[in-house]
Amino acid sequence: MKKKSPKVNLNDSSHTFIIAEAGSNWKVGNYNKDLKQAKKLIETAKKCGADAIKFQTYSSKGVYVSNAGKSKYLSKFGVNKKITELFDEFSMPHKMIKQLSSYCKSKKIIFMSTAFSIDDAKAVDKYVSIHKIASYEINHIPLLKFLAKTKKPLILSTGASTLEEIDFAIKIIKKAGNNDLALLQCTAKYPAPIESMNLSVISSLKKKYHIPLGLSDHSIDPIVAPLVAIGFGASIVEKHFTLNKNLKGPDHFFALEPKELAAMIKVIRDADKAKGNSKKEIVKEEKELRKFAVRSIQAIKNIQKGDKLKIGYNIDILRPGNQSRGMGARFLNKINGKNSLKRIKSGAGIKLSDCK
Repeated sequence: MKKKSPKVNLNDSSHTFIIAEAGSNWKVGNYNKDLKQAKKLIETAKKCGADAIKFQTYSSKGVYVSNAGKSKYLSKFGVNKKITELFDEFSMPHKMIKQLSSYCKSKKIIFMSTAFSIDDAKAVDKYVSIHKIASYEINHIPLLKFLAKTKKPLILSTGASTLEEIDFAIKIIKKAGNNDLALLQCTAKYPAPIESMNLSVISSLKKKYHIPLGLSDHSIDPIVAPLVAIGFGASIVEKHFTLNKNLKGPDHFFALEPKELAAMIKVIRDADKAKGNSKKEIVKEEKELRKFAVRSIQAIKNIQKGDKLKIGYNIDILRPGNQSRGMGARFLNKINGKNSLKRIKSGAGIKLSDCK
């Protein structure tokens, strides 16, 4: 009997789900070299502490019109091929998907691959436990319906999208019977300037849709955007990475190198620890100094039995240090002006039971 993949919690405030996006950065030469590079990327993602590694499955035929031409933004970075040629060059053979999925299992990291067509989705579906939908597929109705009907969790990026378009996609997915959906805030620019990230929209989208929110981050800095996104309630972070920024290909120049990916993940894990449980309470690490340094009602001179307790004369609100703690300052009116029931040494704390 085939074992089911463990259910992934995409809304765990104590553990941000981190997707290391390999994109097309596995492509270096012939099939064997490509497979070896992809496996190195998997090993690196695991070593750095990512929860999942994501590839992409596509062909130019199912994405662009045949005469789409060249991308101006890629040309700026020395990539001068037609977009259809580029897609064909970096198209992952379907037979590689099975091999990479198996290798991910052996390394105990979740395998993901974004499908750009229904044929690609069919090829990917049997090997993934989560489907990721790219920003530019947000209005790909047949693909949305197909992926929704797999009943697997869906993560939808929202780069270059309006609220109306997001509403439209969510309705299609829910109508197809899938309510296990998360959204990613994304700025569809490579690299994305830090001032274009609009990270505060994460909290507003979370309030509007009541589903998990995250960030698909195309900025260059490994720390700023992921950390701020978590502060706004993100529970998922996706970030491109590469083994070497200087390799040839469209996804290397804005991706993180291994040391940067590891640094980003460490900061995110520390942020997860720092979030706490949302309850304002005294934690165990505070108790020693709370007892030592938080002010309480203390005797400032020796007090005899029957003496009247008077603020500024024989009692005051002070930090007790190593002396016994008295009552908190909010109890002052219940103590001030009362008579002491016993002898109290200077420095000692004043209790309600010490006076009447």
